[in-house]
Amino acid sequence: MKQGKGFILAFLITLTGLSSCDSIDCTLENTVVMISYFYQNGKTVAISDTLTITNADGSVVLLNRERDVSKLKLSLSYFLPTDTLLLIISGNGYKVTDTLWIEKTSYNHFESPDCPVNMFHHITNIRSTHLFIDSVTITQPDVNFAEHENLQIHLYSSAD
Repeated sequence: MKQGKGFILAFLITLTGLSSCDSIDCTLENTVVMISYFYQNGKTVAISDTLTITNADGSVVLLNRERDVSKLKLSLSYFLPTDTLLLIISGNGYKVTDTLWIEKTSYNHFESPDCPVNMFHHITNIRSTHLFIDSVTITQPDVNFAEHENLQIHLYSSAD
């Protein structure tokens, strides 16, 4: 009888230990993206013509032929100190490419051994070729799980 009680006690301890392991406390919203909005004349606007966004050599397409775009959610590279993005707007008989350089530092974000490591970024500087982008404002330099605006991309005024 004593042996039976010991077996039951050992079984309950093992069962308790196993049940405590299946509760992984990882963040559900674990996508790290830079969020940007387009502005013109101080107001958010949508680019009605076709917008494509690629990396510098065109080998990675981040946004493919979208229309009526006012908000961008873009991933940043893990190890490059500067991401070079080509923003290509095309319409009826024209195609314009503006280049955007995003300088940043990247660092690992670790939550627990059960969760994957994520790469967070801190934007330090922005430059563009100013073909259709007038200026870019960094509104929140930290790119992480938070869904907040990181950049304001100001387009030239429609009166220009």
